Amino acid sequence: MDRRTITKDDGASTAMMLTVFAALMLLFAAALTLIQVHVAASRAAVAADLAALSAADAARGLMIGEPCAVAESTIIEHGASMTACQIEDPGVAYVEVTLGAPIGLDATAASRAGPKLP
Repeated sequence: MDRRTITKDDGASTAMMLTVFAALMLLFAAALTLIQVHVAASRAAVAADLAALSAADAARGLMIGEPCAVAESTIIEHGASMTACQIEDPGVAYVEVTLGAPIGLDATAASRAGPKLP
């Protein structure tokens, strides 16, 4: 039986560096994905807040137009879509918004505007 001992380790550091580089790129891609989701959620929240404020102002007569139509135009300007709009008591608006993230997920947000609840 012929036993040969391999004593050369040429290329071992190259393989190790490629493995480390691949792991770092995977972590970098995961971090970018999380950042994109966070940005989309923030944009959806801003659109919902501004739409609820504009709908509440329209419901109280401070703006011209139907409250949910005013809210929808505000949401469209932010690149999102409205999923729900409710005008409850005079001057109270509840709006739900959906915004598509670049990675294929949808970010949703809801906002209420109007007088303080009792």
